[in-house]
Amino acid sequence: MRKLGLALTVLLFAGATVAYADTLTLTPVTVVHQLQQTINNPCVIGDPSCNNGTFPEAIFPVGVSSYDSLSPVYTVSQIQSLLGPGNALEIGVDVNQTSVTQTLSLFTMLINGSVVDTYSADPATLVPPTTGGGNGNGYADYVLTNFTSLAGYAATDTVQFHVVMPLVNDGREEYFLVSGPGGVPEVPEPSSLLLLGTGLMSAAGVLLHKRRAG
Repeated sequence: MRKLGLALTVLLFAGATVAYADTLTLTPVTVVHQLQQTINNPCVIGDPSCNNGTFPEAIFPVGVSSYDSLSPVYTVSQIQSLLGPGNALEIGVDVNQTSVTQTLSLFTMLINGSVVDTYSADPATLVPPTTGGGNGNGYADYVLTNFTSLAGYAATDTVQFHVVMPLVNDGREEYFLVSGPGGVPEVPEPSSLLLLGTGLMSAAGVLLHKRRAG
C-alpha cells in the first residue's frame, strides 16, 4: 500500500511537471514584411549578420546537416527591457532554404535552467518561407507566441532558448525577439482585471461621496 501511494505521488509530480510547460504556438506571417529583424531585433540564435549591437546571440554552426543550439543565458531584466511596455514575449523566425523545405522540430524557453515553454513536433514541422517574409531576407516567416509571462520572475532570474532544426540547406535561420513594432500586448490576468475593477469602483464611490457631501 505504501509503495502504491509512493507511485501515485511520483506520477502526480511528473504530471504536474509536464503540465507546467506551456505549448508554444507557431504561426505563419502572412502580412508582407510585417516583422523585420533589423527593426524588431535582437537575435537570440542565428546568423552573424543579425543586427544585435552589444546583445549576445548564439551563432548557428556552418557545415552541419542539422541545428541543435542553445542561446546565451540572459536575465529576465535583459529580455523585459527590450519588449516594450505591455508587449508579450514573441520570437520571429526568418527561414532560409533552397529546393528542400526547411523544418523545425523543437523550440523551448528555459527559466533558471528548467523548460517552461515548448514547441515540439515529431516528425518535424515543415516551415517554408512565407509570403509575409520570403527566403532569408531579414523578415519573419513565422512567429512563436504564447510564452510564459516574465512579469512574475525576479529581474536576475535567467532565460535561455533552445532550437532544434533537423535540416540545413541554405544559410542560417534567424530567431529574434519581437521587441519593436508588432509586439502583441499582454492580456491581463483575471486577478489583475478584478483588482482593476475593484479600484475603479472604489474611486467612483469616493467621487460620489464627495459630490453628495458638496
